[in-house]
Amino acid sequence: HAVGMYGPRGGGISERDEVAGRVTIIEGTLGKAFGVMGGYIAADQTIIDCIRSYAPGFIFTTSLSPVLVAGALASVRHLKQSGEERAAQQAAAAALKARMTEAGLPVMDSVTHIVPVMVGCAVKAKRISDILLAEYGLYVQPINYPTVPRGTERLRFTPGPCHSEAMIDELVGALEEVWSRLELEKRRAA
Repeated sequence: HAVGMYGPRGGGISERDEVAGRVTIIEGTLGKAFGVMGGYIAADQTIIDCIRSYAPGFIFTTSLSPVLVAGALASVRHLKQSGEERAAQQAAAAALKARMTEAGLPVMDSVTHIVPVMVGCAVKAKRISDILLAEYGLYVQPINYPTVPRGTERLRFTPGPCHSEAMIDELVGALEEVWSRLELEKRRAA
């Protein structure tokens, strides 16, 4: 999980936590840190043969185009050598969490680069997302059931290594305005 974003060479959570050698099946996406699309699974030959034969998602797919493979390979090679992007992303996530907390927004605890903000209602989460996109040009994914239990719907922010403090301030300002407009509860200062 989180290939490109964690570990000294971008191997993901399993590399960061030093358990990669104990993992039976490695699955990853090429669409996030690597910036293209598609994904992969690595395992021993028996498991791969089983997946090829029985996984409906694999049976009805085709191989990646050469341009996607070339882009993914270039990204993998770069991120194996550079920790700059990983450090910048972690810094952006920490800054966003801090800024949202200061603003009293209901930021949920997270030990990753994902910054979840509790809304607690699917309709309101979608409404916030719609307003942010239509009026501010800011896209955020509302996360609803069945991804999360009903009543715990949230917005999920994933700041990147190129998001500046000004961008973070713009986002938080927009959220504060929308939160106020929709009369949503804020966290009380401790």
